[in-house]
Amino acid sequence: MTTESKPLTESVLRGLTNDALTRFLSQAAQYEAAARPGLQLVLSNEPVADLNMLVVGAGADHQQFRDMVNSCLTRNLPFLVMVFPEAGEAIDELAANLGLIYAVDFPIMVRDDLLLEPSGNSEIIVARAQSPADAKASAAVAASAYGMPEATVLRAFPPSLFATPATDVFIARFNGEPVGSVTLTYHGDTCGIWAMGTIAARQRGGIGRRLLSTAMVHARNSGISRFFLGATPAGLRLYESLDFKTVCAARVWVSGETHQS
Repeated sequence: MTTESKPLTESVLRGLTNDALTRFLSQAAQYEAAARPGLQLVLSNEPVADLNMLVVGAGADHQQFRDMVNSCLTRNLPFLVMVFPEAGEAIDELAANLGLIYAVDFPIMVRDDLLLEPSGNSEIIVARAQSPADAKASAAVAASAYGMPEATVLRAFPPSLFATPATDVFIARFNGEPVGSVTLTYHGDTCGIWAMGTIAARQRGGIGRRLLSTAMVHARNSGISRFFLGATPAGLRLYESLDFKTVCAARVWVSGETHQS
């Protein structure tokens, strides 16, 4: 007996995002999380906004939203707030009144069960990360791609992350040098794509396409039938070319600096 997958609606995607962020950051040295109806706070407690996230959706209580935001502000902790459309526009006014800065609209995209083959730069070798050396290689890529300190990335994404069954990290190498990295989170037959990056010196060389398409083929061969992600402006064209479609666009607010825009 086969069961048809449930549609990836906005509310479902918000739940998947909450789940993925919790898995993605759960191995951070100073991991912290809190949840209320319509609100999910996931923190690495590293001084980088992109590594601390508050996700807001339908049913979010405004006072609880203020409390979560203020819990970060009082610690001078940089963070992002991702507001799904279902949360309503009043949350944006609250965010602005609390001193947050609107950064970017963040398309939440889905790729359904379509045929896929590795494409892009064929000189790039892509493999699943497994060792502490791979963790360091992935951190070096993120440090270059997103302007984060390498030590910060290693604390947020230590080697123990690579051993968790619900997460995979793939690294792209050129002549043995790590040049790209991407993280996948698994949710039944659905896979989330996170922290997609290429080192600054080698961007726009077909590395990202080779990395992502190869990682997705690996996931499909393991039983995954569809994918979701949040698209930065830099990655949007690549994702569209790989048949990702936008379901909704979250509004991203920031305290500190972000590389999402």
